[in-house]
Amino acid sequence: MSLTQAAASFRVFQFEAKLSPDVLSAFAEDAVPPFEVLRDEPLAGWATPRFLTDAEISEETCHAGKFLHLSLTREERRIPKALLTVYCRREELRFMKEKGVNALSRQDRQAIKEAVRKQMLPRTPPSLAGNDVAIDLDRSLLYTDAKTDKQVDLLAERFAKAARTALVPLDAAGAAQRLFNVRTDELAPASFTPENNGDFVVNDIGLDFLTWLYWRFRTDDALFELRPGSPRLAVAIDGPLSLVLEAQGAFQIGLRNGTPVQSREIKSALLGGKKISSLKLFFTLGDDTYQASVSAPSFAVTGLKLPPVDKNRDAAATFVDRMAYLQAFSDAFHALYGVFLRDRADAAAWQRTVAAIRKWLPTMPVKA
Repeated sequence: MSLTQAAASFRVFQFEAKLSPDVLSAFAEDAVPPFEVLRDEPLAGWATPRFLTDAEISEETCHAGKFLHLSLTREERRIPKALLTVYCRREELRFMKEKGVNALSRQDRQAIKEAVRKQMLPRTPPSLAGNDVAIDLDRSLLYTDAKTDKQVDLLAERFAKAARTALVPLDAAGAAQRLFNVRTDELAPASFTPENNGDFVVNDIGLDFLTWLYWRFRTDDALFELRPGSPRLAVAIDGPLSLVLEAQGAFQIGLRNGTPVQSREIKSALLGGKKISSLKLFFTLGDDTYQASVSAPSFAVTGLKLPPVDKNRDAAATFVDRMAYLQAFSDAFHALYGVFLRDRADAAAWQRTVAAIRKWLPTMPVKA
């Protein structure tokens, strides 16, 4: 599972109210059914972190420190596309021979496909997939490796059913409002390039943040005091990077290998009005170092490399240690976002920042 793998991937969600003391019973009532009952329609339900169909949800199997550790499992009979094509073609040829025709109508092809699918499904082995879920009971936060909209929608549906509270993604807009009381829809669009007259502007605060962070890193100002008296956070940036602008020319470009952070290509893209949508971050916080790729506007984190933990402890203790590091990275990232938002939400301060970036961009040093 991704939260426990060497390179973790996750998104963060918040929920409105603390969960009831017997919430595990609610998750157990919505446990994943045995795949022997699986028929045509996909099934889903909660499982323990031990394996994807383990429905023995209890304090012993799912409680680790302040966390509930679960899996949201999906079961489905999925016929391989190539195999379905072979069986359909065989039936089409047989049908044409019986009818004495050389071609089939669209309706005939569809009817044959449905008949073949209905016949093959009961004999198709079940396909299992799951998303790792860690619920912080103290802070009303949920961490999951669910990435796609379909996975997130299913997670939100099943979590609301069991926990009786909704999930709110701490993406760029959600984190701004819920953690820092900043309404992003009330902020005017920002253009960082002097070459752009404002006709084409990517209006996304997550992209603004990553582009601002890149500017801070390139101008040797990437040390941040996140809280008074706490160790300063040192930030470095590397590729691969992605930049976007839905206007003329290429909407999205990706830069990797070599020195993309200092390349002519990234300077050209930024001058053309593109903003950074994903990059690789390196955090140094005290004695600990972290490395991950971050995407906006979702603030999805992938490939997070954490400081080492003692793997000789039991599984629950090791999980708690890893989650402590994962949360330290996530908290530092959100605190860094807060530093940006203090600037972004202050009209006068933001105007000075944009002017500084516009002045710097044409003179930005690059490597050939």
